[in-house]
Amino acid sequence: MKSKQELRDLISHRAEEIKSHKDIELVMQKHYKLMFKLYLTKPLYFKVIFKANRFIIGTAVMTYFFTTDNPTLRHVKDFCKTTGLISENTVDSFLLFIRVGGRMEVKKDPLDKRKLNYTVTSRAQDETRALINTMMIPYGMLYPDFDVSRCLKMENFNAEYFRKYSEIILNQIYLFDMVPDCKEFIFRDAGHMMLMDLYIESIRQQNAVIEYNYLKASLKCGVSRSHIKRCLKAAEAGGLLRLDSANNTIVLHLTFMQMVLNYFSVYMAMVEYGLSGLPDMTQRPC
Repeated sequence: MKSKQELRDLISHRAEEIKSHKDIELVMQKHYKLMFKLYLTKPLYFKVIFKANRFIIGTAVMTYFFTTDNPTLRHVKDFCKTTGLISENTVDSFLLFIRVGGRMEVKKDPLDKRKLNYTVTSRAQDETRALINTMMIPYGMLYPDFDVSRCLKMENFNAEYFRKYSEIILNQIYLFDMVPDCKEFIFRDAGHMMLMDLYIESIRQQNAVIEYNYLKASLKCGVSRSHIKRCLKAAEAGGLLRLDSANNTIVLHLTFMQMVLNYFSVYMAMVEYGLSGLPDMTQRPC
């Protein structure tokens, strides 16, 4: 297993290569279309998991499920505690949320009644795989020698993917640490969709000064207009954009455009690392 620094360096290097690809904007648009289609199926669930601290909990759940014999809730809680980023109440609330939603089943350990073993249901596994697909399919556009169709047919895809991706999780390498400017978005519900929506609108309108319909954005992101406006106000305070109320436009600064590009490239590099664990796949080396 690579050290944390080695892994960070590898992800940073690969992100720079991905970012410089001539088709990077087409790939981002493809991800957005796939993500939007998936998002509409369960907007409440996806808006919740795309808040950074909950995303950490969710990936920890999947990681321990696929890498540990008889995974317990204590494995997940202890890991989250070591991050220093997530309160115990947040962990408990999110675990309850996914249990009530039919994504996790819990039972007492037959050998130690104090322990609660868990399994990730087929529903959660299917949703996780669909989420990875929103990055994996665009990845295949960058590197045509990567066999996307074979991956889509793999029955044990999640298990193979998370055995490798777990190195990122257990080393506590976070996207928001590698791209700090994204925090104003991804520490909020639906943050990923909001920043991607703004970037894609700038491509669609072919301008860094965009007209932005808050009602449509709220429907696309599954959050209220006031939630989006609070997020944009915070991004404005951080120097990423400017809200021009008089003209009903948003001025996206170069810092915002660069942040989203860096964010997406690091995200894809992380997904690539998980994909590198799949057996007998022709792909970029990690």
